[in-house]
Amino acid sequence: MELTEIISQLERNTGTFPREALENAIAEREAITPVLIETLKKCKDNLNNLLEDPDYILHLYALYLLAQFREKLAYPVIIDFFSLPGEDAMDVTGDVVTEDLGRIIASVFDGDLNPIKQLVENLQASEYIRGAALESLMVLFPNDIISRKQIIEYFEELFLEKLPREPEYILNKLVINACELCPIELKPHIDKVFEEDLIDELFIVQEDIDESLEEGVEAALEKLRHDYRHTLIDNVVSEMKSWACFNKERYQSNYKPNYSTFPSSEGFVKVPHSKKVQASKKRKIQKQSRRQNRKNKK
Repeated sequence: MELTEIISQLERNTGTFPREALENAIAEREAITPVLIETLKKCKDNLNNLLEDPDYILHLYALYLLAQFREKLAYPVIIDFFSLPGEDAMDVTGDVVTEDLGRIIASVFDGDLNPIKQLVENLQASEYIRGAALESLMVLFPNDIISRKQIIEYFEELFLEKLPREPEYILNKLVINACELCPIELKPHIDKVFEEDLIDELFIVQEDIDESLEEGVEAALEKLRHDYRHTLIDNVVSEMKSWACFNKERYQSNYKPNYSTFPSSEGFVKVPHSKKVQASKKRKIQKQSRRQNRKNKK
């Protein structure tokens, strides 16, 4: 398949997963990489056009392909794309942000943490994009690209001075990520934000922190290493094939009357696996039970 034909098949969503075109794109890695990078640059400069063309999807394939390629030249381009003020960057990528952006950033990481930190601290960017940037650190660590010490030191800076002292999503995300590290060193800072009522207990409760501390650092690391959410992007086909927008019947019945309607986040969402749904329900029940137990003890 010629490069022009590959690009043509990946440009627009037709409701069918373009497996052959993606496999050919992977085979033509050297030739297609500059095209994918240039696509992200052009899209970043023309978000209004992208918002008005809901079937255009090449920028999403670009994110995943460049991540699979471990293309370091894409790192500043992707950070730049998602650093735009407001919600437009999220509107044209949908659930990619909350599902996989952290993994994508980690997959193209070039060794310089400053761009990630700048995105985390960018008060003009979408709070969910900033949370994904924070999550990318939690992908880099279990893949032995950065150390736990580097994350702990940066998280402490965020607690002390680099995040507003307000009950925002990014602060909740910081506590959640800290909990996954067995946050011995950060416990005083975490206790304080709970005391100041800055954490939404629908996200995390103090008991989750205590349980993490009881497990220990090695157990926390082992858990991270076996958690799919903290893996690098290795196979764009397996990552994208179950998206709802490629399943006309399911997308129409569960989300919207028109499968091709983009860029709403529902269009990009992955079809949930029953085991994941059950696990999520189980966690909610466990949290409700723990809260009830605490009330009974009072």
